[in-house]
Amino acid sequence: MSTPRSVRGHFKTLGILSLAAATLLTGCVSSSNAQESSEDELTVGFPEDSANYDPHQPPQTVSRTISRQIADTLVDQDPETGEIVPWLATSWETNKDQSQFTFHLRDDVTFSDGTKFTAQSVKNNFDRIIKIGPLAYVGASHLRGYQGTDVVDEKTAIVKFDGPNAQFLQAASTQPLSILADATLKLDPEEVARGKVIGSGPYVIESYEPDVGITLKAREDYHWGSSAYANKGPAVYETVKVSFIPDATTLAGAVSSGQVDYGFLLDTSTLGTLAGQTTLVQKPTVGIASPLIPFIYRDIFKDEAVRKAINPATDRAEIAERIYQGNVQPATGVLTAATPGSADLSSELAYDPQAAVKILEAGGWDTVGEDGIRRNDKGERLEISIQYSSTGGTTEALFQLLQIQWKKVGIDFVLKPVTEAQASETGLYDAPYDLTTWSQGRADPDVLRVVYSSLYENQSLFYGNAVPAVDKALLKLQSTTDAQQRKQASAEAQQLLLDKGLVFPLVDQVSNSAYGKDIKSIELDAENKPAFAEFVPNE
Repeated sequence: MSTPRSVRGHFKTLGILSLAAATLLTGCVSSSNAQESSEDELTVGFPEDSANYDPHQPPQTVSRTISRQIADTLVDQDPETGEIVPWLATSWETNKDQSQFTFHLRDDVTFSDGTKFTAQSVKNNFDRIIKIGPLAYVGASHLRGYQGTDVVDEKTAIVKFDGPNAQFLQAASTQPLSILADATLKLDPEEVARGKVIGSGPYVIESYEPDVGITLKAREDYHWGSSAYANKGPAVYETVKVSFIPDATTLAGAVSSGQVDYGFLLDTSTLGTLAGQTTLVQKPTVGIASPLIPFIYRDIFKDEAVRKAINPATDRAEIAERIYQGNVQPATGVLTAATPGSADLSSELAYDPQAAVKILEAGGWDTVGEDGIRRNDKGERLEISIQYSSTGGTTEALFQLLQIQWKKVGIDFVLKPVTEAQASETGLYDAPYDLTTWSQGRADPDVLRVVYSSLYENQSLFYGNAVPAVDKALLKLQSTTDAQQRKQASAEAQQLLLDKGLVFPLVDQVSNSAYGKDIKSIELDAENKPAFAEFVPNE
């Protein structure tokens, strides 16, 4: 069970952020889904609509959370121990080099359309993920080297790869490798994205209204819940009504006022405003430590000296305290400290502006103008830009603080706020700005390979701009089967990324959610996503 703590008298006064007036917290939520729930109805607030609910497609937290309710996976990961435990598969074996995985399946599972789950379902799903390619880029990366699935009989499937794939068993517990019904697999991916999903999960999507909400209905016949949780049968809440509430203050206020029973992905800037009989749940995230990542195809970041100067120019302790009110920890490596395989590289991330100045001056940025910004021998200003669609709140405040920190060493950090529509006009690989934010949750160090290699279109930050030494190091995470050697490979890959100035980790984020008086307890999975079938109401 996720451990809650009281919200009263805990949070410090916010630093450079200004909180909205408390009177706003009880304002109406502009969604027809947001209303006080009955005993068999759970009302939920999410900060955004991911606009794609195909479990195989997007990696965004909201879409993965919905997938968690409607589709099951072959195995699960115990959120407390990290152990891989049975779900649709009752047991499994691997061959010596972990290139083949044999799964023995339950024979009592059905999809919500009544069709039976079999070994053929496993094959059809994994084949589909490979077929739709870049649309299912996370799942496809988990299946790298996939040679096919042998259907031995209805209850036995052998998944084959062209070489060792040490990360696959853990990957099989994640939403991108969810198992869907054949009727869904036959649809165009765009139809599935709009919510036409048939899975074997405890809930089904009853309705979806873009930018408003999603309604889930419980399956009365569900009885094959994950071994990671106590409830193996139907969900207690018959209906889950999810409202999309993009304003962070309004979302927090909706939980405090009882307009929603549960709020997920709460902005840190609003936590001090939670009131009433509200229980806050905070858990350290697993996966990538919240970073800034340079686009190395941009001229300014082709300069290694500029890349290498950013980390010592960044005061992570100040960020954690002033922006996140001490509710997060400064990053100590490329992975969060809670992630299996993380390496403590805090000495590499120490705040040392004098070292940053030396790096820049040695790299030719040795003239400082009257504006305090460095210039090279061509007279070019040391200017780095970032584009972002959120104004106000934590994101913009973070960038404003970095502006101040980096100017101390002569870097001009230019902020370019845009609308959501404008942001969607540029992609990862042709951006007219220099930095991006990107993170991904996963309780396995192989998440490094997915994000920081050049291997996967739409997912890997260096796709089309390969750094061969980095790719080689990251591929070891997939091919190394010995646990200790794999941990060493993870540490070496993280060190290499920092040595080359390819990532600027900032903080280890915390997953913030809160629930009201009508809920007794909640459960979060290994990636801190809520499992609504495990929520227990107060009597």
